[in-house]
Formats: sequence, structure tokens, C-alpha cells
Amino acid sequence: MFCNIGIVVVFGAIVAGYLMEHVKLLVLNATGRIGDHLRAAVGTVLIGNPLTVVIKMMKGIGGVFGSNRSRKPSIWRI
Repeated sequence: MFCNIGIVVVFGAIVAGYLMEHVKLLVLNATGRIGDHLRAAVGTVLIGNPLTVVIKMMKGIGGVFGSNRSRKPSIWRI
């Protein structure tokens, strides 16, 4: 759940930044603009975390978007 909230916050921050600069949101539809932001976010994660944490995140990405019914409960669930 927190991962989904984080994704919404990131996209909200991008949209808010464009709106504060009085840029039309259709600019985000330009080729590669969202890709630039996503690559920058991935680069920040790679710089800010050790390799073991990055590997654990890569293994857990499927669990964020997939169903968790058939697997054992995650340690991150509240």
C-alpha cells in the first residue's frame, strides 16, 4: 500500500512542478518526457542504496503490482 502511495506522490510531484512553472500538462505527452523522469528516479535509487537493497527491491517489484494471495505474507504488510 505504501508503495502505491509513493508512486502517486511521485507523479503528483511531477505534475505539481509543471503546474507551478505554468507549463501546459500536454508537454508531459511529449516523446520521452515521462521516461526522462523515470530514468532519473531509477538513477537516484541506484545511487542512494547499496546493491543488496537494490536487488531486494527488484525482487519485490512483482509483489507490488501482483496478487499476494498464493504466496506467504510479506514482512512489510501491517
